[in-house]
Amino acid sequence: MPSTRPVDLGVPRDYLSPISMHLLLTIGILFFEWDFVELTLVYLSEIVVVAVLFAIVALFAARPVEDHDADKWREDPNPVQLVSILPPIYTRNIGLIVENTFTYAIFFLVFAGTFVSIMDRSISSLLSPTAGLAILAICVSQLIRVWREFLVDHSYRERSPAEALELGLRPVARFVITAVYVVVPTTVVVAMASFAFPDTMSRPVVLLAYIIPIGAARVWLQNDAVESVLQHQD
Repeated sequence: MPSTRPVDLGVPRDYLSPISMHLLLTIGILFFEWDFVELTLVYLSEIVVVAVLFAIVALFAARPVEDHDADKWREDPNPVQLVSILPPIYTRNIGLIVENTFTYAIFFLVFAGTFVSIMDRSISSLLSPTAGLAILAICVSQLIRVWREFLVDHSYRERSPAEALELGLRPVARFVITAVYVVVPTTVVVAMASFAFPDTMSRPVVLLAYIIPIGAARVWLQNDAVESVLQHQD
């Protein structure tokens, strides 16, 4: 995929999120009999929620972006107040948001559309009540995170749109890297184990065989590790 990554300007680090997410998925497998479809929907929902929320917050970020089209960022920002209860929108941020999210959005929509078409069922019929509650919990936790990191005490005035996009797009980058370097080899291992030990490869065992290495990879890919892998690919 083409590289459209935002500038890294010292984004806060959050090591708890991948651990909490995969603990949630493990509980779903062991206690609520989640299957592959529910796990995928919960995982993809987290990516969408984070990307959308931080793309919206990027509209409010007031600080210029360093080393990115410097002439434009030196101009008067002229913020627009659309809704009184929300911060003003900086129209100069829109181009940067589109530039950084377009390629990822197309890739993700194609993947999600392919997944739904393969299932040949509506999203509502694929999602169990417990998985729906898990997605709701993700939405609430990310809203709290956005409030804490960008909105409380009008902190968006001291942040740039690049910082918001950095947080929003990292889960997408982690998803791409994990799919290539973890899911594919894990599938090979699971297929070989299923052939060699068919009696021991129950559905929970197979799902956990994916969740555990994916969780470990996501912890490792937090922050600088994502950039290191992507730069190596570039």
